[in-house]
Amino acid sequence: MKLYWYRITDTISKLWVQCQRIIPNPHDTSEERWLKIVILGAAGILVLVTLAGFLAFSLVLQGAEQTVVPDVRGKELAEALVVLQDRELYPKLQLRFSTDPSLKGKVIDQRPSAGTVVKAGKRITLMVSKGSVVDKVEDFRGKKLEEVRTHLQSLFASQKPLLRIKEPVTYVFHPSPAGTILEQKPEPGAELTGLTDLVLVVSRGPEVSKKKVPNLVGRSYTEAMDLLVEEQIPFVFQLQTRTQGKRPGSIIEQTPKAGEEIEPATTIELTVAELTEGDKNTRFGLFDYTLPIYPVVVDLKVEVVSPGGERKVLFSMKHPGGRISFPYLQPVNTTLVLSVFDREIIRHQVQAQGN
Repeated sequence: MKLYWYRITDTISKLWVQCQRIIPNPHDTSEERWLKIVILGAAGILVLVTLAGFLAFSLVLQGAEQTVVPDVRGKELAEALVVLQDRELYPKLQLRFSTDPSLKGKVIDQRPSAGTVVKAGKRITLMVSKGSVVDKVEDFRGKKLEEVRTHLQSLFASQKPLLRIKEPVTYVFHPSPAGTILEQKPEPGAELTGLTDLVLVVSRGPEVSKKKVPNLVGRSYTEAMDLLVEEQIPFVFQLQTRTQGKRPGSIIEQTPKAGEEIEPATTIELTVAELTEGDKNTRFGLFDYTLPIYPVVVDLKVEVVSPGGERKVLFSMKHPGGRISFPYLQPVNTTLVLSVFDREIIRHQVQAQGN
């Protein structure tokens, strides 16, 4: 630009020297004076036209030097490149994973941001999605349901979930161990294009034949509990205070009745005559808690923890969940601990009478 101005200035200076020679003076004849006036006018017009053209050219050049960065986020890469080319901008590509598989091949971010005024020819950094880290359904068949739940939680802990287990899960009797996934939809290898429900069919374990209800009436509550635990039959106890003619601590009623056949995991309801406590250091009571209903039976355990911290298993069994209650006669300040799969669920402290 400076070079152009220098040339114009030099040209004007030379023209001025020449103009001094053709400037009209008193010694000129009328014809010479007229000729010089015509020449000077033509020269002036030429200079003005030249200046006007250069000024217009300078303005055009100056306007082309700057442009506004367009917003190309969400566009396919090819479309974004065309938009940048129209603005005389050049791309610099960066690839990265995104949480949404539908964004694969699209611009998810840009630098500088849209609306920024930059010089033509500047490089614009485009972040283009490579798709999701997880883009296909795994093969979960043969795996444990709880393992798959944990796996999916950890897999999508830091990004938008693409796969979730559809509830309720379908359970069927099958020779496979309980909790084993037998079937799944979508099939393994199916592409994930968004949040997808994973439909599972899970084994309940081998089908178990019906059981005959034992006769528990007249037995002590401890004998009844031992027998039911041995038979893996869940139970619920309730206390009855007015029991004339009934032995304290004995079973006075049961449902279903003795001899009836029941499905596996059917809960037996028992009524026990309230026991008279032996001394002030022990307490007779009823432990009562309601667990979630589990799709398959779980390993349930009840422990007795002494005030000194010594632990003793009161009973353990397979349990379907739901309500569990049983009588106890334990020293004061003893703690009953209910666990499922060795995970502590609740603690119940045996307190003195009146507390």
